[in-house]
Amino acid sequence: MDWDHDQYAAVFNEIYPGLCRFLECLLALEGQAQEIAQEAFLRLYRRGSSGIPPDEIRFWVYRVARNLAVNELRKRNTRFRLLGVLTDALRPSSPNPEATLELAERERIVLLMLKDLPEHQRAALLLREQEDMTYREIARVLAVSENKVKVDIFRARKTLRERWMNFGTGNRKICND
Repeated sequence: MDWDHDQYAAVFNEIYPGLCRFLECLLALEGQAQEIAQEAFLRLYRRGSSGIPPDEIRFWVYRVARNLAVNELRKRNTRFRLLGVLTDALRPSSPNPEATLELAERERIVLLMLKDLPEHQRAALLLREQEDMTYREIARVLAVSENKVKVDIFRARKTLRERWMNFGTGNRKICND
């Protein structure tokens, strides 16, 4: 069954911005993230409105987009790159040149640490922290069990915390090479 124009536009407007943010962090390339998001929506459109239950559409689109992104990264034969969102604790309260430089350095370090996480941990952590998805929703997007999502997020946070603490105590090795 074909999509009703208003129905498809509503789904697109609801999901597209968050999907692009997710893909930008996964790919670290904004233009490519938008292309992949658009391809995922094109596939949704071709599938038709009756192909997926309405409460499953968001998860289906995220799953398709993630798979397209992983395929693109494999094709380029590069390591996964990621842009992350820094926590409020890392942000200075009033910008000054020294604070701006320190923030830029912290951001660079966090991005390097995040980049080195396995893709499945990085994706689960992004969906939890950036998209505010529940463990159940993340499991549906990534097509894994809810327990695997919990373990992946726990391990990602633990790894980042350990790397941050090691970095702060003078061990300047950030990532596993």
